[in-house]
Amino acid sequence: PEVDAAFARARATGKPLLLYWGATWCPPCNQLKATLFNRQDFEAQSRAFVAVAIDGDRPGAQKLGARFKVSGYPTLVLFTPQGSEITRLPGEADAPQVMALLQAGLAGGRPIAAVLADARAGKPLSANEWRVLSFHSWDVDDSGLVAAADRPALLAELAAKSPAGDGETSTRLWLKALAASDGGKGVKPDAALRERLDRVLADPALARLHMDVLVNGATEIVIAASDEDSADRSALVARLDTALSRL
Repeated sequence: PEVDAAFARARATGKPLLLYWGATWCPPCNQLKATLFNRQDFEAQSRAFVAVAIDGDRPGAQKLGARFKVSGYPTLVLFTPQGSEITRLPGEADAPQVMALLQAGLAGGRPIAAVLADARAGKPLSANEWRVLSFHSWDVDDSGLVAAADRPALLAELAAKSPAGDGETSTRLWLKALAASDGGKGVKPDAALRERLDRVLADPALARLHMDVLVNGATEIVIAASDEDSADRSALVARLDTALSRL
């Protein structure tokens, strides 16, 4: 009833709805609460949307999880006032980045399905829409937007089509393509992509911008970007370990 009432309030007020799916025992959820939910700008921004929180451990919560197709903790889903999904926000990204995405979504963001369809068709997207695609939590998206088996190829496709002039967005999509490569079955990195990865690992500021991808996708990135038992792999593991230790 509380969730249905929140969606009804969103429709009545014309405000987007932000759904938080988490659990009290979940360390990343508690990190999100400490770094995002207690920010003054988040509190100020919250007046522009309807918020609803679901604790996955409460009775009946798993039915709601199935309804909204969420399973991984934490997940933030932004909906239009009419209930269409705009995007799934990464709970483990840096809080200022999540705030920027939230603001972009609140400023008339289109449903993610429409944005993705236009991107794949080669239609022009705004910088904010490319940013939403690059930050979308593809790895915890159970909505049916794209089948899990198709994610590696999709992310490689989006990375290749992303605007080269927007370094952060393009790099994030390439890193996500590597992280989703499923044992090297997705993107096949060339020298330029390996150099891009090395730049991120060597630069503390760049590594922080993409820390959620590096932390969650470290193993797949290594497998996709280097050959087994090679000197290149040993060197990449060392560079990645150094970057993760700094983070």
